[in-house]
Amino acid sequence: MTRSLFLAAVLAFTAQAGDPVTVSSGDTQTAVVELFTSEGCSSCPPADRWLAKLIELPRDQLDVLALSFHVDYWDYLGWKDRFSSAAYTRRQRQLGANNLQHTIYTPEFFVNGMEARGAGNIMEKIRKANGRQAPVALTMTVSGDKKGLVVELQSTRDRSTIGQLQHRYLVYENNLSTDVERGENSGETLRHQQVVRYMSREQNLQDSNRHRIEIDPAWNPRNVGVAVLVTSPGDRQYLQALHTPIASLLASRQ
Repeated sequence: MTRSLFLAAVLAFTAQAGDPVTVSSGDTQTAVVELFTSEGCSSCPPADRWLAKLIELPRDQLDVLALSFHVDYWDYLGWKDRFSSAAYTRRQRQLGANNLQHTIYTPEFFVNGMEARGAGNIMEKIRKANGRQAPVALTMTVSGDKKGLVVELQSTRDRSTIGQLQHRYLVYENNLSTDVERGENSGETLRHQQVVRYMSREQNLQDSNRHRIEIDPAWNPRNVGVAVLVTSPGDRQYLQALHTPIASLLASRQ
């Protein structure tokens, strides 16, 4: 799709998206699975495919927010990943430091901030998270205006047992593909799901929170979702997560 067609889709979305969508968290924790990957890494495509299968599982089996962060430290080794960001590399380094790792690598998985190696270990950590009571209740409303997305977040928690918390907003995109021309995956067509396209800075969590996200013309709004992640400062403890696809906003407007 050309840039002009992308821009037309964005403008159509912002003009029509007057009906907000509201989602609420459950009583137990939504597990957050973070994959750090790169199109320049020959070991990463199997991990990308596994993550794609994970998100297809019914929510009543596993309650998961899956996020694929494309790091930038492979960009200088033959192929520049168009989804990569130095901010995502910094996030991986932060999580690695929290886990007392001496180095980071791709592909690398974390579940609720804990390093997880192997499918069995990842699934075990997801189930453990899903079995824990969530100390924070969240309600998120996403709406659109001419400037982009507006996210309103309400939080409820027992302040006597939980101190100041942080939260951040993310936008992820599905159904992406790249024909790789150079590097370790030269000649391959790589397909990606849940690719992080936007990540806000950490913000203090209040009872009522509001955040605006400018839509990038490169995004296909039909494949975009919005998420919020609540943690202790420094992402050392994950408390709750919530997400919703933007496609549900568009379905009734086409």
